[in-house]
Amino acid sequence: MRVLVTGATGYVGHAVAVALAEVGHEVAALTRDSGSGRARALEDFGVLPLRGRLADRALLSGMLVGVDAVVHTAFDPDDPVGADRALFAALAAAGGRRHLVYTTGCSVYGEHAHAMLTPQTPVDNGNVRARLEAELRGAGLPHTVLRPAMVHGGDARSSIVGDWFREAASTGPVHRGRRDKVWSWIHVEDLARAYVALLRAPGDHEGCTYLLADAHPATPLAVVEAAARVAGNSDAVAFAPIENEKPVYRVFDRDEVIDSSVARAALGWTPQESDVLAALPPSFERWSAARP
Repeated sequence: MRVLVTGATGYVGHAVAVALAEVGHEVAALTRDSGSGRARALEDFGVLPLRGRLADRALLSGMLVGVDAVVHTAFDPDDPVGADRALFAALAAAGGRRHLVYTTGCSVYGEHAHAMLTPQTPVDNGNVRARLEAELRGAGLPHTVLRPAMVHGGDARSSIVGDWFREAASTGPVHRGRRDKVWSWIHVEDLARAYVALLRAPGDHEGCTYLLADAHPATPLAVVEAAARVAGNSDAVAFAPIENEKPVYRVFDRDEVIDSSVARAALGWTPQESDVLAALPPSFERWSAARP
């Protein structure tokens, strides 16, 4: 199968592109800088980097020729809504049965009080990602939506765990917001395996929404503390209000516990990697090695 991966030099996209290439798919990677080190590293796995932006609809339309599936992991900070809409429009104009694997996340639920999140849990219709999911469904494009839990593992390069490693190695560990909140987690390599499983038979999953997490929820406070210890910092954890958190994570100042049983059954997928606490030591080693 010919697959175009957006955001393939990013944290999740890189893992997905490599995993797809390793099982024999012909993978092209849309990236803003095809000459970057991350893009060149993809070539070692047989992935073809293609320079471009989602907002360039004409260029994107050309890239879609001969493609069987598009895996969308990119996030355009300059225009996240416009970029995704450009992708939807290019796919609609291209016609055919190209399957879009659309990555969102648990932010679609907004501020909630649900003890457990499932594909049937109502989303926050005011949330940008939830609105884009609705637009995708309305466009009639062949698609599947994947909503990962908090991603960890690998080099943690743009994850919240990577932020915690960075703080532990510099100013010291900090926990922001509620101290008792509990999150579900998913290792980046297990997440990549879910995309591989889905693309074995994408038509079987048309119109479906899957939540992806391991079976080991953990409090962010426990992960912040453990990340600091792994980084060699024995300072006590400092506490700060949620307003001090990056905007992208402020919505998660509550329990975010996922039931991934639907995805496991439908995809024949089971997380294989260590839970977030056990995965911190090897992740810190990779994070340290990847630092500029």
